[in-house]
Amino acid sequence: MKAKWKQTSILFILIISLFIPLAPLHSLIQAATAKSATTDDYYLTNSIKTAVKSILNEQTAEGTRIIAVVRLYNVGSRFTRVPDLEVRVRTEGDIEYILRPSFNNAKRIQPKETVELSYMIVVDRVDTFSLTELSWVEVDEYVYPKLEKKVLSIPIPAREWRGENAVFTDPAWIKPWGEPFTIPELSSVLEFKTISLDEQSTPQGVMRIVKVLATNNGYTKKPIPDFRIAGKSDTNVYFGKRIEKEPLELESGEQRYLHYAIPAGNKIKMKSLFILIPEVFAVDEKTVIHYSIGQLNVILPSDNNTIEALDPLNNYEVNHPIPFDPLNEIIQAEVDISIVALQMHQGVEGGFKVAIAKFKLHNRGASPIPLPKFQAQLMNSSSDKYSGTRQSTVVETLMPNINYVVNYSFILPNTLTGENLVMEILDGVTIAPYKITIAKFKTKVQVNETENVFTFYPYNVNLNKWALAMNTGLGKDDHYKLMLDLAISIQDDVVVDQSYSKMKVEVIDAQGGVIGSKILSFTGENRLMNGIQMIRINSERFGESHSLRIYETIDTPFGQAERLIKTMVESEK
Repeated sequence: MKAKWKQTSILFILIISLFIPLAPLHSLIQAATAKSATTDDYYLTNSIKTAVKSILNEQTAEGTRIIAVVRLYNVGSRFTRVPDLEVRVRTEGDIEYILRPSFNNAKRIQPKETVELSYMIVVDRVDTFSLTELSWVEVDEYVYPKLEKKVLSIPIPAREWRGENAVFTDPAWIKPWGEPFTIPELSSVLEFKTISLDEQSTPQGVMRIVKVLATNNGYTKKPIPDFRIAGKSDTNVYFGKRIEKEPLELESGEQRYLHYAIPAGNKIKMKSLFILIPEVFAVDEKTVIHYSIGQLNVILPSDNNTIEALDPLNNYEVNHPIPFDPLNEIIQAEVDISIVALQMHQGVEGGFKVAIAKFKLHNRGASPIPLPKFQAQLMNSSSDKYSGTRQSTVVETLMPNINYVVNYSFILPNTLTGENLVMEILDGVTIAPYKITIAKFKTKVQVNETENVFTFYPYNVNLNKWALAMNTGLGKDDHYKLMLDLAISIQDDVVVDQSYSKMKVEVIDAQGGVIGSKILSFTGENRLMNGIQMIRINSERFGESHSLRIYETIDTPFGQAERLIKTMVESEK
């Protein structure tokens, strides 16, 4: 009875098998491992998931260079080998090329690991063509004729990179300036945004510095992948480099800036930026080909070649803390910096003006901190820029709850009025020799005093009265004695040093000629004091009618600069 049941079962299985269509083995493998019609996943084997990362189809002097970069992910729990298969590419004209693997391609894949493999061929063709399909083929060379089995085919994405001649047409790959973007081939949680494009002169020539804000929107720490930025004009592409050399990571929710230097001169009109992923193909142990694959095209505003900032600038209010970029790396959070004076001086040697900006620094913290080494720059309405020079003598440390004043001098043309100026505060340390703008605002030069109270911040000098008398020494020691009755007060408790600005008095005769002058300091042993002071002024010229000019004077790299505060006529006293 048992034997009869076994015969019946076997007969039933044989009958059912007659209704199953026969298929080659490699077709069954394809059906089991290839992409389904409704998913985005392709499998080279049961445990190796496959994707095309990038395709290069570029014309070079040697011909058309085709490079495919693919990713293999081991979804299994065991160590596995990369299948020994030929990788081929098919063109739109149904021509197939066999690609050569990179010398550095991985041979094995750890469990849950992703590897990137590169394949290349240079075809002796000068015509333009597109690629349609990437395939893996098993070839049996030991039979005649050789047997070939196509294991997997993947349609090539439409984003074929054609090098410098590439033109993006899909709106998904084109971004306007300032719009956030991601680079899916590198990370889905890191977001990037173009912030500014600044032109800077360097010993290597004019550079365009692109600032990009990177944000980690994920829940874990992420490394910032290496990508490049290139500028594109109507005729050329200018490849930039990231200025930050060290590996960078972002905590969850953290932001930081990236900077790229593009060697494009000031006469070059860049119209867009390419976002590029760098790749490498190793021909052998010694020969390596470096290339980049474009991912996005960022369009620059057509009416502005140098983008300083797209947001409108605010007017600055004197003696208020400057709002710095919160991501800046040189101004500590507990330090307040404000401009307490911006005044125009005249160069003593003539031919130029000097704007003097006085910055007050205040340490709100409980511990001493290094004095921030920031730079300053003035810009007029024509976008001409004038770098400021910091006073030569400065302290190195800011003590808690003490104000310190630092002077910056700006050499300006005589035609500049002092209206409609823009002040930029710069970080010249973080990405030296390049500079980063960490604050920017509208400002203007302050007008001179009209009353008898003169401001030499932080000192207010009230000239109650003055008198001038000639003291004759029978031709041997003739000089003037100037009497000043002063009331000096201090606006803020601040520290100044020997390089600080000084008060200059100048005695003028009836014809406007200078009889003599004296520079008076607010610091040091012979500093100005409250009350009546007798000041000796040597001179070889004498006159009856006199006037007195009061200046603020300061030493600059171009010589002494003076700001005329007031002219006082003796007959009007």
